[in-house]
Amino acid sequence: MVDLEKNEIWTGGEEIPLFSASAEHLKLCSVLAKEKTIIPARSECLIQGGPEVSGKFRYAVTDFPSQVSQKGVLGAATLVNLKREAIPVRVMNLDNKPKTVDKGAVIATCEPVVDIVARPQEFSESLRLPSILEILEGLNEEQRSAVKELLQEFQNLFSTSDSDVGLCNMTQHRINTGNHPPIKQYPRRLPLAKKEEAERLVKEMVDNGIIEESSGPWASPIVLVKKKDGSTRFCVDYRKLNEITIKDSYPLPRIDHTLDALNGSQWFSTLDLRSGYWQVEIQPEDKEKKVFTTGQGLWQFKVMPFGLYNAPATFGRLMETVLRGLTSEACLVYLDDIIIVGRTFQ
Repeated sequence: MVDLEKNEIWTGGEEIPLFSASAEHLKLCSVLAKEKTIIPARSECLIQGGPEVSGKFRYAVTDFPSQVSQKGVLGAATLVNLKREAIPVRVMNLDNKPKTVDKGAVIATCEPVVDIVARPQEFSESLRLPSILEILEGLNEEQRSAVKELLQEFQNLFSTSDSDVGLCNMTQHRINTGNHPPIKQYPRRLPLAKKEEAERLVKEMVDNGIIEESSGPWASPIVLVKKKDGSTRFCVDYRKLNEITIKDSYPLPRIDHTLDALNGSQWFSTLDLRSGYWQVEIQPEDKEKKVFTTGQGLWQFKVMPFGLYNAPATFGRLMETVLRGLTSEACLVYLDDIIIVGRTFQ
């Protein structure tokens, strides 16, 4: 129901006040940095700021000015309380070099919020936590409740099926083959039963946005490997491609260093990424090098496949970027396995 006389809208039993688009309500103010801050390369941090002009509005939404984002620094929109001494602004440096934000520089703009309608978070009964996370053995009732609340709050971050795979655009895998001409290999013969299985897996990957049809000059054969649980793993034999790929010298974590870092910790949580390699983008000009053939046309991966020589280095570099600032204190990373450590439950 809309009541223009009282400037009100009623919906779902809630009253929402109406405000005219006057200059008073549309006025923006800048947020200035309180001190000089250096943002490390490919990292994010909180910068404390203050409104350029104090107003009568208590709450506001911060946004990032375009002139700042053009310099390779992005910020997150945030609901802030202008009555506080400092306004926290979360910023991210997307460049490979550190960025400096000087004291008094504009780091955000504030748009007044005239009203806030609070709604308690409701969760659908159909959205259930994975059964392995519901057990929570070894915890008392208070700890179990705290963990379940945390997992439920962030349940959208957990994969619900094999086809539920994320995508991160913070890095792209490169296949550097120099000036070597394309390598074309012919498909290997498959028994009829395995041929049908290969076609099924190809269709599955197409439907999930993992691969697409190709017309490139490269081609590698596939290999179907039987896993311990009886299911089939779809693999591509990239050995010929790996032989001509210029090697990436990025070091993988040492197991002994990882074990040493666990000293003194009493609480451990492990996270395993769903098809971690498939969450990494690949440089567009290198997509044709990942072409494979089953005997029924050519296909290429839209994401980083398994079996490439430099894939572990690319993935390790990505994990270091995503978890920068945490890997030396709160968590340990080995490829797509993350161990969160702590001396206390909190």
